[in-house]
Amino acid sequence: MSDRPQAKRITADFLIVGGGIAGYQTALDLLPLGSVALVSRGSIASGSSYYAQGGLAIPWKFDREAVNAHVADTIRAGAGLCDEERVRLLIEGAEEAFVTLVSYGVPFDRDEKGEVLLTREAAHSRPRIVHAGGDKTGSLILRTLAQNVHGHERFTFLTPYRLTRLLKEPDGRVAGGLFMDETGDGWLEILARATIMATGGFSALFARTTNPPSQVGDAAAVCHRAGAELERLAFTQFHPTVLDLPGEAPFLLTEALRGEGGHVVNESGERILFRYHPDGELAPRDVVSRALWLEARAHPESSLYLSVNHLPASYLKERFPQVYTHCLSVGIDLSRDRAPIRPAAHFQMGGIRTDMDGRTSLPGLYAVGEVASTRVHGANRLASNSLLEALVMGHRVVRGIASDRPGRGELALPPEEERDIPQSIPTLPSGEVTMKVIQNILWEKAGIVRFISQVRAGREEIEGYLARMREGPVTTEGLLLWNALELSREIFKDLLVAPRVGANFFLEDSPAGNGQSAQKRGKG
Repeated sequence: MSDRPQAKRITADFLIVGGGIAGYQTALDLLPLGSVALVSRGSIASGSSYYAQGGLAIPWKFDREAVNAHVADTIRAGAGLCDEERVRLLIEGAEEAFVTLVSYGVPFDRDEKGEVLLTREAAHSRPRIVHAGGDKTGSLILRTLAQNVHGHERFTFLTPYRLTRLLKEPDGRVAGGLFMDETGDGWLEILARATIMATGGFSALFARTTNPPSQVGDAAAVCHRAGAELERLAFTQFHPTVLDLPGEAPFLLTEALRGEGGHVVNESGERILFRYHPDGELAPRDVVSRALWLEARAHPESSLYLSVNHLPASYLKERFPQVYTHCLSVGIDLSRDRAPIRPAAHFQMGGIRTDMDGRTSLPGLYAVGEVASTRVHGANRLASNSLLEALVMGHRVVRGIASDRPGRGELALPPEEERDIPQSIPTLPSGEVTMKVIQNILWEKAGIVRFISQVRAGREEIEGYLARMREGPVTTEGLLLWNALELSREIFKDLLVAPRVGANFFLEDSPAGNGQSAQKRGKG
């Protein structure tokens, strides 16, 4: 037996790591099957789900033609790299997801007759997006799900804890996780018959991002060290319309602003996007982000803007209350002013590889939501398919767990050395690398448009830091940097082998390049 101090231990039938929409939907469906422990690094307002301004894409009115059109739009936006069978499973699950949310009490926006309002966003061929509270859809769905879970006798919420290690039974099956208390008050070991990752993406690994600072992919790195397969990490989606003000954090200007008539213009007020795609502002996000990158490269002295001041002020205030209020707080009245924009890292199409029931390459481990790679989104996600994925896959992963579920006998405890509190982790001397350094490497060398030479240089930088790591004390910052460096290495490795289309876009290495070839390749 080890003489090291042991972590506090609790047991549950199911362990969920992550407190966003995917995690709470999964919890709701699991509660009839047993006890659920949901572990989060913060409150429900700490993750990406809470800030989702976009809506929920559904194939209204759920007939064959509507489903087929939604499937086609998803594959087209994904640069053809979607698994069509899986896309269809996702879209066909939309009706159940929507009806379930209505039954929970989500207040979807409706007209004076009580009919659900449908809007259109970029790359959608028709209106099919439903919203709640205008641009507050994510927070209202998440709050409603949480209200239906908290207080249940089988549900336990634990925060603030950071996952540090997966625990396994002697036969290799994942049996829970070891967590560090981020308040510095010890360690927590949770044993469970099924462990579900619902931790979101890793866009905050990039210097400019729409995501909360916590979204840096810790769980993906931890699962990868335990043997879980990662894939498609090269496919980062950059959102094109992100407020760009000196000294201000990036703030997302929802896709719906363009979907409902917003214009992307240059200093002269010229709409520039039709140079790059026949759909202009309604082109897929990866096309629009590349266009803005190329325009900024060609005219570095000029700014680009999102203009909605031709739309009625009353409509903007009612339809986009969150965006309108934030812009006012930084001195921009959208009813009169143009908003300066620049893209930012927004969403990961890849992650922990799963099937369409959330199973990973490790028995007993499941993943759902943005942390998972279902191969549904291809190289670029269709707007508002992310909330749909979180909800539909929340339902599907529970069906997968129910069919795989082992007997209710005692869990075989993981080996003692796995359960010991770690006494050291790989670290670098203090100050040699910071999260900001890693974020700048990824932004500059794995960003919107890449050069092969830069990608190779970025990989060498990350590999160099990893090679110099030595065992050191266990700290929150040390765990953060270790995970970030390991995940960054996998991103750069994937960039060098993934198809160079869609979100994974490359320019030829040319110091005198003017972007003309990329403009031509960016069309379509």
